[in-house]
Amino acid sequence: MRRNNKTLVLIMLIMITIVIPLKLSAQVEGMAAMMAVDGYVVLSNGDTLKGMIKWSLKYVENNPVEIKFTAGNGTTKIFKASEIRGFGNYMKVVKKDFDTPEELEMENYVSMPSMKKGVLVFLNRLLDGKIIIFQNRSSLGFSSSKVEERSKIDGISFNLTPGEGLSIGPTYRTSYRIIESRTRYSSYFVSKANGALLKVEKGNYDSLFLSLFGDCPSIEQELVKNPDLKKFKNFTILAEVYNQICK
Repeated sequence: MRRNNKTLVLIMLIMITIVIPLKLSAQVEGMAAMMAVDGYVVLSNGDTLKGMIKWSLKYVENNPVEIKFTAGNGTTKIFKASEIRGFGNYMKVVKKDFDTPEELEMENYVSMPSMKKGVLVFLNRLLDGKIIIFQNRSSLGFSSSKVEERSKIDGISFNLTPGEGLSIGPTYRTSYRIIESRTRYSSYFVSKANGALLKVEKGNYDSLFLSLFGDCPSIEQELVKNPDLKKFKNFTILAEVYNQICK
């Protein structure tokens, strides 16, 4: 009897350690969504309005479908994804080197048809260009401690240096912090040349590779020099390189 009680207690402790972090994570995301932050909206005619952005907590396929916008004069309006091109907000983040305690980072949300229902929603655009990558909010996210560390890559047209970032050609730069934030998801929504959305994940990545990168001889040369680039963990990095050297 005592043994059964001990087993029951052990099971309960395991459930608590699993459930509580999940609830806390959901609460943190909910609290962040309820906060008003500096940002902008892009109207259907292309005009941009600056003000405060607040999510309305209405979702389709786990993506927001409307936001509350407050202009500088205090006027508020609810914008649906069917009414505007998109919006962006500034989020405060802490730099690893602590040289500057806080800095602002932009998140860009674009009005797009959802993957399954085709309803206009706001998708977080992680990368823009010929290959556009959107965050799949329902995908598994990995903490920075679980992300496989990337070694230095010296490419033909680019180089990637841990702690510093990605350099493509003489002028293009992306910080390593942004690269880390883009590469910690298990799947993405991707559109190439404004085509239909595709869900790209480790399971189908090999079958989609040629359709994504096969039209660029320069990418093939990069893969010959660095075969590791073809792995799914480097998908967003390779897409960024592709967008710059295969325009």
